[in-house]
Amino acid sequence: MSSSDYHVKKIAIVGASGRVGGEILKGLLQANAFTITVLSRDDSTATFDANVILKKGSYDSLSFLESALQGQDVLVITLAGTVPPDVQSNLIKAAAAAKVPWILPNEYGQDGDNPNVNKAVPMIKVMKEGYRREIEELGVSQWIGVACSLWFDFSLKLGMFGIDIAKRTAEIYDDGTNAFTTCTVAQTGRAVARLLALPTTSSEGPSLSDYANKFIYINSFYVSQNEMLASVQRATKTTPSDWTVTYKPLDQWIQEGHEKFAKGDRWGMVGVLYGNTFKKGVADRFHGRELANKKLGLEEENVDEIVKKVVEEIEGTK
Repeated sequence: MSSSDYHVKKIAIVGASGRVGGEILKGLLQANAFTITVLSRDDSTATFDANVILKKGSYDSLSFLESALQGQDVLVITLAGTVPPDVQSNLIKAAAAAKVPWILPNEYGQDGDNPNVNKAVPMIKVMKEGYRREIEELGVSQWIGVACSLWFDFSLKLGMFGIDIAKRTAEIYDDGTNAFTTCTVAQTGRAVARLLALPTTSSEGPSLSDYANKFIYINSFYVSQNEMLASVQRATKTTPSDWTVTYKPLDQWIQEGHEKFAKGDRWGMVGVLYGNTFKKGVADRFHGRELANKKLGLEEENVDEIVKKVVEEIEGTK
């Protein structure tokens, strides 16, 4: 077998009971091409598919983590934002000790390689860049960052796009016409599974090595606030007259977010992150980057179909 024929086989995943981790695990299982190990905390009550290997222990124990990662080709890390920062660092150190060649760190979001994004939303750089640097400095593993922008279904359900489906209210920023890139959680899971199905190297097509110590860019579609609101109105069978719509300058929303965050209100980051995603020329597109959707065989999703599912979840209808 030549090096161009080699595919990773053994994948360990952390956070498989979470939102994105669950979708990644689902995609990996559906591929039916991997031996999957799930790492879980001792006190976790989460259950998993019978086809995965479950290893439970303390994320504070480097010996447990190194033992659990022995023989793995890939470590996929998905962690909630509330998890202490040393947890991911422990995982990275253990992966290096176990000689795991590939790591997908806890990226999943905006383009961390875009200086304009890092300047506008400094928390992205603060929270994520250090882990990528740590992987490189240890010199054993190579990382791949998944840039998928904001999760559409998750954000819409929580009202983070300025649209409150239950209350029939919407706050539109500027004129609401700038379309931005976004991705569903499920599309992210599919993308990771198809990425890891690529050969490690290849002279004939895409490979993991193409993305070594780089980001891979994916999305579901481009959509503006106005288009979202119209889709929500179709899904709820309402008309514009049923809604209370207000308008706010986008820069004001972003500034208010900075001020709230500076006062200790973590929700202020919503205005900063989402505002700069709506802002033309900042995080609205993966500027100068190539989407990998075609290389991964990812189809564009339908806005109305996704919105309909979100509305059904909120209103308890099917």
